[in-house]
Amino acid sequence: MQVQPHRPPELLAAYAARPDRYDELCQRIGSVVVLRPHWRDFFHSLADMAPAELAARRVALRRQIHENGITYNVYADPRGFQRPWELDLLPLMLPSAEWAQIEAAVIQRATLFNRILADLYGEQTLLQQGLIPPALIFGHSGFLRPLVGAKQPGDLFLHLFAVDLARSPDGRWWVVADRTQAPSGAGYALENRSVLARALPELYRSAGVQPLVPFFEGFRDSLAALAPADAEEGEDAPLIVVMTPGPYNETYFEHAFLAREMGFPLVEGQDLTVRDETVFLRTLDGLRRVHVILRRVDDIWCDPLELRDDSALGVAGLVGAVRAGRVTVANALGSGILETGALLGYLPRLAEQLLGQKLRMPSVATWWCGEPAACAYALEHLRELVVKPAYPSASAGPVFCRDLPEAELEALAARIAARPFDFVAQEMVNISQAPVLAVDGEAPGELPSEAEAAACSLVARNIALRVFVAAGPDGFRVLPGGLTRVASGADARVVSMQQGGSSKDVWVLRSPAAARPAARIVPGQLAPSEHALRELSLSSRVAENFFWLGRYSERAAAAARLGRETLARLGGLVGPAGELSLAGASPAGAGGGLAQDGTKADDEPTLAALLGLCRRAAILPTEGEEAAAADADEGGDGGGGTEGGAAARALRARVPLSVALLAGALFDPARSGSVVANLRMVLGLAAQVRDRLSPDSWRIYNRLSDFAEAPRRAPSLGDALHRLDDSLLSLVTLSGFVIESMPRDAGWRFLSIGRRIERLQFLAAALSALLLSPHPGALRALLALTDGEIRYRSRHARGLAPQPVAELVMLDGDNPRALRYQLESLAEHVRLLPEGEALAAPLNRQRERLDALSLCDCFVLELDGRARREAAGARHCDTLQAVLADTWACGNQLADALSHRYFTHLDARSRATVSL
Repeated sequence: MQVQPHRPPELLAAYAARPDRYDELCQRIGSVVVLRPHWRDFFHSLADMAPAELAARRVALRRQIHENGITYNVYADPRGFQRPWELDLLPLMLPSAEWAQIEAAVIQRATLFNRILADLYGEQTLLQQGLIPPALIFGHSGFLRPLVGAKQPGDLFLHLFAVDLARSPDGRWWVVADRTQAPSGAGYALENRSVLARALPELYRSAGVQPLVPFFEGFRDSLAALAPADAEEGEDAPLIVVMTPGPYNETYFEHAFLAREMGFPLVEGQDLTVRDETVFLRTLDGLRRVHVILRRVDDIWCDPLELRDDSALGVAGLVGAVRAGRVTVANALGSGILETGALLGYLPRLAEQLLGQKLRMPSVATWWCGEPAACAYALEHLRELVVKPAYPSASAGPVFCRDLPEAELEALAARIAARPFDFVAQEMVNISQAPVLAVDGEAPGELPSEAEAAACSLVARNIALRVFVAAGPDGFRVLPGGLTRVASGADARVVSMQQGGSSKDVWVLRSPAAARPAARIVPGQLAPSEHALRELSLSSRVAENFFWLGRYSERAAAAARLGRETLARLGGLVGPAGELSLAGASPAGAGGGLAQDGTKADDEPTLAALLGLCRRAAILPTEGEEAAAADADEGGDGGGGTEGGAAARALRARVPLSVALLAGALFDPARSGSVVANLRMVLGLAAQVRDRLSPDSWRIYNRLSDFAEAPRRAPSLGDALHRLDDSLLSLVTLSGFVIESMPRDAGWRFLSIGRRIERLQFLAAALSALLLSPHPGALRALLALTDGEIRYRSRHARGLAPQPVAELVMLDGDNPRALRYQLESLAEHVRLLPEGEALAAPLNRQRERLDALSLCDCFVLELDGRARREAAGARHCDTLQAVLADTWACGNQLADALSHRYFTHLDARSRATVSL
């Protein structure tokens, strides 16, 4: 294509401006295609970049998305809620004059829709006058009859409203759809701006882009004004919460992101309860009244008592609290009725009736087939139209009738004729296209390498623009930008993120006369709110998630340490005394011969103890599971009868000493104790409390995702050890961040309690298995598992002995990996919980038992011969074994008590509190 002036062939070599649709980048003047004026400066600056620089910027952008954990759950994608958000390096640029027209039209539309909702749930004069067909409203499941007559503060039903726009070939914008109940995308737009401004900082500064942050700050502050007027005297600032369906929702990232940025707790339906027509948040300190709910749950799921009775996402009694005026829900329950496309054809007349104005921006020509004349027109022109469901349907999407074979078109016409009120027909419009930076050979969701720099070029993709408007004290205000959705393929007609589409940031340029506001250091960061609450106690669900986040983090680290030590011994990398030996070295001088699998025979007791710990941690199958597998093999076709079963049992007797088996088990997501399975639990729990995590802490958690994937092929010994080292390094980094950077609030406390319980139990099990062994290798393995080698050497340079090892790993109150330290730390953490003194008492008693141990009695005669030492150990270590067993059980008892008191509220004290 010929582009003037300043044609950069590298970028535009594959770009094609089509004559049948509007192109956002170029326009055709005669036979010459030129850049649109508002694109020229940006595009020339972009074209001046070397191809390698342009590709590097794109790599940096996608890496930041990965590190920030910006995700969007495409339900058909196997990555689920871990699927990275797709953002193009090029924004959609709009001049200020054009944006002013869009802004005025969207504000008018929001005002109109708010008045329609006020009438439908109020006097219903529009239905009585026939301006809206009653059958259209009363036949729609989105019309919530229990809310008819419910008053809204200031008669405001729409607090955040979104409009989907598309540009026709003549350059005019048309409304394609309205999002009125829980519109998504505003948070993604804010994050897009932050990421893109960082990837193209010089271009962003020079373009003069209108900022997005003031819109969100105004929206956040306006929600505080929605609190009911009956707040009790002495109450703090209104409590505003963001209600989410949970982490498996496709836009859960946005829910957590907005909650964190605006300073609101992110809650699920189970976190809330209704008492006396008042909504409360369940917290560790008791019930806390909720004044405003910014919901991201669709209407019918919000109250299982009066709406959909099979909902597990809502709050029983919420509708009653709304009717009583005791809580404000934004957007108002029942606002989803306006999302039906069947209403679009009635809007021009409604605008004149309710506003005395003509509609500034028309909708795409639409016919609701529930009206006979409209149905007749649709059936006559069906081949030219797009057919959509009139009522909500999860399975039905738009049908482009021109693509249908004749038989399918006739079948569709028959369905429309049979149930015309279920269908909407719309004119098909060729929507506009915009440039997208493409990299040849790049797989979706993967980070491209800089080696692909020369393959960068621009391609054209269809786009749709979502614009957001929020209510405030001075009326509606439009976000100066929005979310551009990009079609997944060159010929894709449906622009949908659920069908693999991507996104663009929207840069609305300032007018030359507009004053340039002071630049923000971080373009997407909100200033603190004047209505900020004092510290709010955690909800029970969030506290439980932090508790298990701590447990699984420590469990993953313990599995990595145990797996690393066991693999090293299985692979012959550790001698019988515990020293490292060279791989492949002759075993002659190693103090014993090699077994058939390569392990040193003298080290087999230590190895057996380590493998026992692996079984106890569910990394390896237990003896019961192995026996069941043996029985299955003997009875199956592959067992080969009695002789085959015996061979299978003999093989399994050797398999536990197999490097390949253990390496595979450590990274097998099906093994509940494996490193991979535990890391997946860590990531899932971190997602549940994402609104409580700072961006830096989330980046650390997100880096663990690389180790939460099962290897594509069976790892070798070296690969397995390297992967375990890297996993452990990331977990230690995370642990250090928790210690140094997390605020000492209830979330940190429960996370720390979970970590300490898990470490307590791991230490008790490891001490029981390795401390009482007469082999030096077992003691050295114990020091390796507890990261105590250097500390031990600094105290005892002459060699290994059970009693000094026990003093270090069991009784040292200054050693953060000692058993006593865990008991003492746990008791202190638990004591500081609400009414935690009683729960800390068993920990103190167990610590006293540990302190009362006489280690000289446990390890008497240790300097005599091995046979006498083994006999003495059998006599004198019973007390120690009992203390270790009781310590391990103490961890379980504490976990159960915490659950009953703070999470499920099943103990007597909690039940008394709940009944108030």
